[in-house]
Amino acid sequence: MIKLSTGLRQALAITGSLKEALDGGLIRIYSGAIPASADAALGGAVLLNEISAGGDGTPVTFEATAPGGILVKSVAETWVGTNAADGTPTFFRYVLSGDAGDASASAVRFQGSAGVLGSDMFIATLPLVNGQPLSFELFQLAIPEQ
Repeated sequence: MIKLSTGLRQALAITGSLKEALDGGLIRIYSGAIPASADAALGGAVLLNEISAGGDGTPVTFEATAPGGILVKSVAETWVGTNAADGTPTFFRYVLSGDAGDASASAVRFQGSAGVLGSDMFIATLPLVNGQPLSFELFQLAIPEQ
């Protein structure tokens, strides 16, 4: 189940849209214990990959429209990263650029499980191998009806 940080929930409630809150982010994929919440510190989790636009650290963005309440990755961007370590992912965290992963009630982020089919983020080729690329052709975040 996707968990939203306090900072992201506050941004949605007060300052703007989900797109506005999340444009300019990165997806970090980890192995290790999944933090209890998106506000929690990463603890001993190992960073396996950081997905960015073009794979060079450029933050990602989303399309300007959300058909059916689904926010989708910008089709103009290639979301890719190079695996920084060998390992099997257990979770991902979507963060804004500059987020160090410390405990925070103000950081705009969300996290979920990653890896096998049935995870919040399915990754087809496991385990991840150091130095190999990982790209996302599709990334969607659906706003539930209820």
